[in-house]
Amino acid sequence: MTDAVLRKFVVAGFLASMTALNACTYWHGDLERIVDESERDFRRDLVGPFADVPLKTVLANPTAYKYEHVRFDAVLNHVGEKGFVPFLTIFDPENYVAFSVWAGDAKLWESADRSASYPLMFLRKQNPSSNDLFTAGRYSLVRISATVMSDYELKPWFNVNRVDVLEAGVYTDEALAELSLAKEAVADKKPAVAIRHYENALKGIWTTSLRLDIHLTLARLYEGRGDVEQAMKHYKGALTNEPNNEEALQGVERNQKALEAKSAPPPAPQQ
Repeated sequence: MTDAVLRKFVVAGFLASMTALNACTYWHGDLERIVDESERDFRRDLVGPFADVPLKTVLANPTAYKYEHVRFDAVLNHVGEKGFVPFLTIFDPENYVAFSVWAGDAKLWESADRSASYPLMFLRKQNPSSNDLFTAGRYSLVRISATVMSDYELKPWFNVNRVDVLEAGVYTDEALAELSLAKEAVADKKPAVAIRHYENALKGIWTTSLRLDIHLTLARLYEGRGDVEQAMKHYKGALTNEPNNEEALQGVERNQKALEAKSAPPPAPQQ
């Protein structure tokens, strides 16, 4: 084989390798999108990166977020909503499942927040997150990654790319009702009634922040009634949810001293 022929083979091989590289290499910023820390699952559509934006912020100004990729925490309400408008949006019931959520910080024991469930979330039925969505259950805390595909009727229509279940079933209907009654009793200055409802609410609430709030409220109510043992119990309960909570630490110290004073033997009578 002559040098000229050998050079032709080398050049041909180089061109073939460049063609293959062109076919499999990411261009135009795709590499940055792949390593954008959006926790993308490559079984899903390669969209993103997703910006952390609270759901309430998007709802307040959907036009500003049209075609934007957003991510937010929410509480799952109902899977199987009927909010399709197929001729004016990209969503249709043949290819998508619709579901509703509350904002992640919604106070569901209050009627105003509970009535603010948002139903225009759409997930492709073939999306790998479908199984997570259907099995999560109502009141599950979820993290949603989605694109705002429309602002039809001045509402954001979310094309959901991913649903991550953070905590399954963080509330029960009974617990939310008890919590609402407890807060009413506090407002009416009925501590005994409030204590009963708060204690019942604890049996069906599993979010750390809300359990912390309930434990601290119960500790204050018991301490105000002079029940040192129960106050101590709930200050310690608060610390299981936030170990460095200053109010709980001070409450434990204060009630520990009260318990020690209560159990101390009486002074010997003077002769």
